[in-house]
Amino acid sequence: MRAGSIPVDDAALDDVDVDDVDLHDADLDDVVLDHAGLSSTTASSTIADRILDLAVPWAGGGRLDVVVTTLTGAVARDRLSRSRLTQLVAEGRVRVDGVVATKASVRLRGGERLHISVPPPAPTTLIAEDVPLTFVYDDDDLCVIDKPAGLVVHPGAGHEHGTVANGMLFRFPDLTIGGEQRPGIVHRLDKDTSGLLLVAKNDEALRGLAAQFAGRTVDKRYVACCLGAPGPVGACVSIVTGHRGADHDRRRFTTKLPPPDGDRVGMVRLAHTDVVTRAVHNGVAVVDVTLHTGRTHQIRAHLADRGHPLLQDALYGGGGSDKRLEPGAVRDVVQRLTRQALHAGFVSFLHPRTGLRLTLQAPPPPDLADIIAAVVTGASVPRPTGRTRR
Repeated sequence: MRAGSIPVDDAALDDVDVDDVDLHDADLDDVVLDHAGLSSTTASSTIADRILDLAVPWAGGGRLDVVVTTLTGAVARDRLSRSRLTQLVAEGRVRVDGVVATKASVRLRGGERLHISVPPPAPTTLIAEDVPLTFVYDDDDLCVIDKPAGLVVHPGAGHEHGTVANGMLFRFPDLTIGGEQRPGIVHRLDKDTSGLLLVAKNDEALRGLAAQFAGRTVDKRYVACCLGAPGPVGACVSIVTGHRGADHDRRRFTTKLPPPDGDRVGMVRLAHTDVVTRAVHNGVAVVDVTLHTGRTHQIRAHLADRGHPLLQDALYGGGGSDKRLEPGAVRDVVQRLTRQALHAGFVSFLHPRTGLRLTLQAPPPPDLADIIAAVVTGASVPRPTGRTRR
């Protein structure tokens, strides 16, 4: 279980725009080569640098960066992306048959010997800390964390310690993204939102996952509890609006805007959310939410701007939700909720290396599960329809 992430300044975000993902190589048209017949050997590392001695098969010619990516792809520790190889070439750390390579795009005939000196990761100011993390999936390329509410993803103002990033570095001190000693998180969740968080462990996985977020092919679903019902039970309400920062409060965002012509016009971006009401009882609705875009606080703003703020979401008008409810089982469990009622419980995407679809789920934690159960149970109890005849 290893990780990866992006530097961020604001640690209190919901799913963040893909534009904020740190792509170390904006060129996403990587050439895929047949791995058959290609082999690589790794020499022993020096203290300062890790040395890779690679033999290019006679039938394995092509661009230097593409060939190296293929040769090193079998071993996670040795894996180099095209962008990383380009950096090493620029630093004079790559030799072809003893001659320093000057371009990552140089063509190889086949049969060459490559000598690559990989420096240790650049030092980081991030402090490794033993932060408890729960993993629902893990392999050499990526992992998925079930983040609890209250845990910040990355250090920022007021949250210098105890974050997901700190915990990742503690568990995997040798992790590098783009030659830097740092974790690389593909997207983010707000501090008080619980649920699934994707983490890339190498440059190739980061680029592959980021491309899926950019192409909006990642299926992300949430469960939430809000005041009032956004629509009839079972019906899908599609909310398509503009999205930008609020004028009166820099912490908030507004969706009381018409959708832009295209993905973005000026500071206004397209925001698309589908909401299905699962059950309603005692003034509280359980809703299933699918994101088609990933704007900051998108779910929270979309529901609040339509008069249905999330329970206990003080920033968007849902604070003190329990005081607005009639006495009963729902109010009792809402009183115990200390954060916004939002959980990222489902994600489905293509594995960036294998191309196989991964579909992962995480049940809501007890604070939210108790509310859902109270609402669903209460909604299922038939109500009297009139006076009973004797």
